[in-house]
Amino acid sequence: MDTSVQPAPPRRFTTEELEKFDGKEGRAAYIAYRGKVYDVTGSKLWRNGVHLRAHHAGEDLTANMIAAPHDADVMERFEAVGVLIEQDEPGSDVLTPPWWAQFSLDHHLHPIAVHFPTALGAVAPLFAILSLFYTANLRVYETLQWVAFSNLVVCALFSIPAVITGIVSWYFNYSAVMTPIYRVKWGGSIVLLVISTSALAVRFGWMEGLEPAGIAFWVYMVLLVLHAPVVAVLGHYGGKITFPS
Repeated sequence: MDTSVQPAPPRRFTTEELEKFDGKEGRAAYIAYRGKVYDVTGSKLWRNGVHLRAHHAGEDLTANMIAAPHDADVMERFEAVGVLIEQDEPGSDVLTPPWWAQFSLDHHLHPIAVHFPTALGAVAPLFAILSLFYTANLRVYETLQWVAFSNLVVCALFSIPAVITGIVSWYFNYSAVMTPIYRVKWGGSIVLLVISTSALAVRFGWMEGLEPAGIAFWVYMVLLVLHAPVVAVLGHYGGKITFPS
């Protein structure tokens, strides 16, 4: 006769039961991930049942984990208190990326690439404007102009991989959902590419020198300066994705 104590079966939560554990008014904070329910009550990152002002306890966060900046193994820190029933197959709607897209996602190529056009798109107009204060000193003026131009070139070159890796991230991490934030991101990226290529076209095809005179020069300067507000908007909305409020 087997007298060993059998482990109790895991508690089974319906979606409605899970919602009661929202972490508010002293209630426990539970979340679900891939069919398991975890107790996050004691975590400082889940005070009052809210995580990063974007995710709420009492919910199934399986789909949200796809876009999280951390890996799913973070769930190992928490106690599994049961299983979630009456749900779709976990990850059934998750797109499986090919190897090259997975490589980009695993190695965070988009954040790497996007830093160059964002930073240099702001630095280029800064040096271009600064050069106007040194027109009496030809050597300093030309040096600052060439620094601005060099930043413009790198900004334009890195805009291309930034856009490509951004598409990969949006398609596989965010299921290609066109939210208002992504409308601004895509629109701003197109505007930035147009401004950068237009500035280079004016610089190579219209300007005859670096002298601060003539229509071509001032069109070039305006295009350079326009980089700053565009990359500021792109950075702001990129922050809304990474650090939701």
